[in-house]
Amino acid sequence: MLDLRTLDPARQTADRRVALAVGYGALACLTFAAVGAGAGGWALATSVVIALGGLPWIFAFGGRWRLYHDALAGTPFWLRGDRTGVWATAPVAGALLALWLCALLAVPAVLAVLASLLGAGGYTALLAWAERRYERLILLDLAVLETRFERITDLRAERASRLVAASAFRARHTPADV
Repeated sequence: MLDLRTLDPARQTADRRVALAVGYGALACLTFAAVGAGAGGWALATSVVIALGGLPWIFAFGGRWRLYHDALAGTPFWLRGDRTGVWATAPVAGALLALWLCALLAVPAVLAVLASLLGAGGYTALLAWAERRYERLILLDLAVLETRFERITDLRAERASRLVAASAFRARHTPADV
């Protein structure tokens, strides 16, 4: 069974890929059936826009199993996992979704251009918010800090074991030992 709310990054990546594959498969079947029934170009254009709109989410979910190691290596938020693919495709997908909505609502061209710019920025911001929320949910930054602190060795304990008081040294090393 799919556990889409798990906090295990490897399991979540695998489960979300399955859910996305089922979603894309259903979209393809519905598009094929709609075009076969004579729906025309709008059905095909709508399915292409929906498919391209989901592409950044594939990148977002695909690299989650590497987030911990990337964060531990000091990689900044915007480069962790497969986020470079997210940031490359999200503006295009957002603009396409906005233009598709403007075409559906018969919005004038000037407003459609403005809507595409807002859609590009808004969709990218939505993905960035979702990814930051996910990292907060799994407490990635705290886990990385904890691991870094565990790597720091406490040198005071090592020095304390080597230091011996003079009275204890004399008691251990009597003239008969020399």
